[in-house]
This record gives sequence, C-alpha cells and structure tokens, in this order.
Amino acid sequence: MSSEELKRAITSILPDLPDHTLNDLIGGLQDIGVDRESDFPLVQEADLERFLRPIQCRRLLKAWACEEQASCSTPQRSFEQRSPEPSSPMPGTIIASHSSQSPPPASSTASYGWAETFKVPWEVMPSGIKLAIANNKRPSPADRRQLVRMVVDAIRRHEVNPSRAQCQIIAQSIVKKYPDSFADVLSDGMTIGSGYGSLLVQLKTRVEHVNRNNTLARRRKERVRSAVGSMTSNSRRPVDQYGCVRWQPEELPVGENENTLEEKRKELVQLYSTQGVSGADRGEVHQLMEVTYYRQRCDINAIPPPSLSVLKNSWPYLFCLKGISIHFQLLTDIPLVHRVMEGFEVKGRRILRFFQEKPSNDQVRGVLAKYEEGNCLVLAILQLVMAHFKEERASLLIEVDVVEPSVELRRRLPDTPRLVIQGDTMMPQTWMLAAEGEVILGPSLTPFAEGLGALFAIYYNFNIAYQQEAACTLEFIQRGIVGINPEDSKITKRGRGMNPHVCTLMRKIMDFQWFSI
Repeated sequence: MSSEELKRAITSILPDLPDHTLNDLIGGLQDIGVDRESDFPLVQEADLERFLRPIQCRRLLKAWACEEQASCSTPQRSFEQRSPEPSSPMPGTIIASHSSQSPPPASSTASYGWAETFKVPWEVMPSGIKLAIANNKRPSPADRRQLVRMVVDAIRRHEVNPSRAQCQIIAQSIVKKYPDSFADVLSDGMTIGSGYGSLLVQLKTRVEHVNRNNTLARRRKERVRSAVGSMTSNSRRPVDQYGCVRWQPEELPVGENENTLEEKRKELVQLYSTQGVSGADRGEVHQLMEVTYYRQRCDINAIPPPSLSVLKNSWPYLFCLKGISIHFQLLTDIPLVHRVMEGFEVKGRRILRFFQEKPSNDQVRGVLAKYEEGNCLVLAILQLVMAHFKEERASLLIEVDVVEPSVELRRRLPDTPRLVIQGDTMMPQTWMLAAEGEVILGPSLTPFAEGLGALFAIYYNFNIAYQQEAACTLEFIQRGIVGINPEDSKITKRGRGMNPHVCTLMRKIMDFQWFSI
C-alpha cells in the first residue's frame, strides 16, 4: 500500500489533519507494518495516540471497523460480485440492480444494515450522470438533482423515512466510489467538511420533501431552544476545541516551568508599555509569544472565563494584529493573514460573479446595485453572503462617522464581536475591531481583509461562540475562506454535520466554480 493510498484512507475520515501530523501518522502506520487495507482493523488506539487526539483515534478506528464489518456482513456476497469489466465500462455495468430485493420489516429501522449494503441503481441513471462519472467529472446540478431523486426512490423501498445516519452511510459510499464527481471539493483542491456533506443534505431534504404529507412516516424532532439576544462574555466556554489542533497543550514547553513563563509574561507586558503595538514586529516579541502560548491558553481556557479586559492586561500583544495572527496559527496551524488575503484573491472574483449571475434574493440585488469596480471586494463579498443568508449587516458591521466621539461609539457596541468601519459602506477609510462593548484593535488603515481576518480569529483565539444572528456568514468564512473544515458545525447540534444553509450555498458555488473553469 503506497503512502498516497494510505493518505487517502486517512483523509477520507479525518480531512482536517495538518500535513505534518498526517505525514507522521502515515510513517507510524508503515513502521508497525500496515501495508494493505485489510490491516486497518488490526490497528489499535495505542498505535495512534502518539499522533492523534483520543477522539480522532476512535473516529479513525471506528470507521475502519465499520468498513471491515460492511465487507463481511453480506452472506450472499458471491452473487453480487462484479462481472469482468470490458475495457471501457459504462457505470451501469458496475453494480447489479437492487430492485428485486424485498424491503426489510419495519422493526429493522433501528439497524443500519440495509444502508451499509445498499446498492445505488447506477444502471438506470440519466446519461449525464453516467458520462460524468465515466470521465471523472462533476455532473450538472440538474443531473445531480435527478440522481438524488432516484437514490431516494430506491432508499424508500427499504425504508419510507430513513434516518440521517442511514442517509449519511449512503452519501459517504457514493462519494467514496466517485469522489471526482460528488465530493465537496473546491477548484483549488480544498475539501469541505467531510466531503459528502452537501450530498447528505440533498438526500435528507428530498426524503423530508416526499414525506411532507405522510404524518405516519415523520420522525420526531428535538425541540430547539430559541436563541437569546446577545451573549455575555460568559458565552466563552471551553467547548470551542472545534477545528483547533492545539486548543490546550498538555505539557509545558521544553526547559520552561510556571515561574519562567510568568517572567516571560511580565517581560511582554513591559515591552508593550515601552514599545506599544509597534513592538509586535520585533522578533523578540514573536519568540516570547510562541514560548508562552501554553500559559496564554491556560488563562484563556480558565473557568469561569476571564473578561477580555483582564486578558488584555495580562497579554496585551494578544490584542494587536500580529499577536492575533501568531496565536491563531499556533492554535489552528493556519497562517491567518496569508490565508484570508489569498482566499479572497483566489475565490473572491468567482464568488462575486456567482452572485451577479445568480442573485438569490432582493437583498443580494441591493448590495450588487451599490457595488462598483474598484470598491472593496472583500467588504462587498461579506455583505453579499450576509444578504444571501438574510442576516442583518449590523450583526457583524457597525458603520460610524469618522468624527464620532468614542463615548458615543461605546454606547453602540454590543458584547459580541463587530467590525467598526468608518467611511463609505463599499470603501471604508479605516476599520476597528470591537468585542465586549470595547474597541480592542484599531483604528487601522491596513486592508479590510486583515480586519475581517482578525474578526474571525478572535472567535477561535478567545473561545467566543458565533452570535446566532451572523452564524451562517461566519461559518461560510470559516469553511470557504479560512479553510477550517471539521465535519460538524458550530451552529448545529453536535454530530449533525454542516449547517444545511451554509452547505447548500457552498455546493452551488462549487458547481459554479467547476463549470466556469
């Protein structure tokens, strides 16, 4: 088994592993003798714990165990083997039809066995689907919708209203078989979430649609508590490990102890008192920020969480653009400013063109009417995404007059993070970053993209939950621009996958990108 094959087997389950962790894990598996797929179920948690966190270990082992179980769970498998393939096979020759199978009894709904052995009726798919998968291309949106309808029709012969977990198994198997055609991958190669989230959303949406008038087939949903206004600083809690690689280091830095770290913290405070924000560019400050990262996380993750004003007194360089970027990169392995600037440079024009050609509502059209060539593209895209999700601009942006007194400004600042822009809504003169009712960074004349990057970073750096009124936009930035793509969403129940609204928009943009290349 090559390193590349091993890499694909791991990233299909843990798509967000940093490259260095992935390479170390591949080397470790090869060292213990993993050289074929059938070796996966023999791997134990102790073999992985040097490279992965406990939950990552269990997720990988569980997925490999399920694959092994599925491959052995069909007693009549010899009748379902593929016949020898011709030199140029059509997709329909690969898998036999399941139409002759009789549906299981209703009592089987607690078991996912039928989903694990479910056969997609490829042989009756429209020609557009067959051609796309034969050529390793993405099908058109219309052909993909037809596939979803036909797959759901086939699923309902087994179960009228399959669970999300059952739909997930089927979506995952489709993407695993034909990743080039159905995986959630942007044109730059970045995988979104699990890679099959958008297909899962389409399958489950179709299931709910065909069962809309069938009250006997509906599944009881959990009651969701309504969101309560703005959050206080106590909304910062140690649940935001989501997407982080070093949320709380377990060991002190080599050669350091609590006393030496405290001395270095005081040294940083002293440097700030004499050098101010400009001192952040000094190599000495950069080095001290990296060495004291363990102590910074201990203070941030304390229960109850300290206010940002208290943290600023202890760690003043955490509240300048350079310090925010250093901490964010240590936390997530992502170079913040570079990623945001590159993300908007590479994808920004395509996102703008997507909305220009496919405006989703009147609010989007209103933003487009104000945009002119030469305006701030980043700010325009941010407003377009918010308009698409029908999220109020004020939930992330506060517009102020250039000469507005600071006292008046503070009265307008909520607890949750905001970007304060001075000047025209499409061409801001300066930006400031505010949280917990105070301006914590700025005013700055640097590009607005840096301000947006800083705004996003502080949610992660300080364990701040996305405010509900802007949650979809923030998750879109997280996944589509910054590239943090865990399987679950911050704004849905744990274990429920990506937010469906974000997932749908990203699928439409993905299709637009692929078909406009």
